[in-house]
Parts: sequence; structure tokens; C-alpha cells
Amino acid sequence: MVKRSVPAAIVLSFLVLTGCVNTPTEMVQARDDRPFIMFSEVRSGDVVVLDGINMGAASDYMAGKSGMRIEPGTHTLQIQRDGKMVLNQKFYVADGVSKTFTVGGGK
Repeated sequence: MVKRSVPAAIVLSFLVLTGCVNTPTEMVQARDDRPFIMFSEVRSGDVVVLDGINMGAASDYMAGKSGMRIEPGTHTLQIQRDGKMVLNQKFYVADGVSKTFTVGGGK
């Protein structure tokens, strides 16, 4: 019985030691160069519509706080307030560009 436990201990030791070997790793980070847009002078309830898609509250994308990542190219932007359009603009953005739209207007 002693003879069987010695080989088992050796095998177990070998498995534990080989599991602790550090293998070289390389950390790769993907850079997100997509353009982003932000808004200033927004009012409560202002809604962003980008290319006909409701993107939510303009206040979620305030300049200096957070931006909305978009694909490069030409886009149509609308800001709606109380069911009325307060901004309607066609614009172009390229990779790595940030653009801030001043909404303002109306009460």
C-alpha cells in the first residue's frame, strides 16, 4: 500500500507544479477612434433623434461629461422639445473627431 501512495504523490506534485507555470502574455488594447457628438445648452425633455432613430435624452450626452459614439460619415441630427423640432442639422464626422452641438433656443 505504501508503494502505491508514493507514485500517486509524485504524480500529484507534478500536476500541481505544472499548473503554476506562468506563460508569457501580451495585453492588447483596441482603440476606439469612432467620432462622438455632445450637446450643450440642452433643456429638460430634449430628445436626440439621429438618422431617424430616437437616441434618448440630450442631457445624457452633455459636453464635457459624456458623448455619443457614432459611425463616421454623414448624419442627420434632430433635437425635439415638447414635440417640436428645435434643431435640424445634417453633418459629417470622420474618425477621431468630436463635435458639440449647441441646442439652446426656445423656453
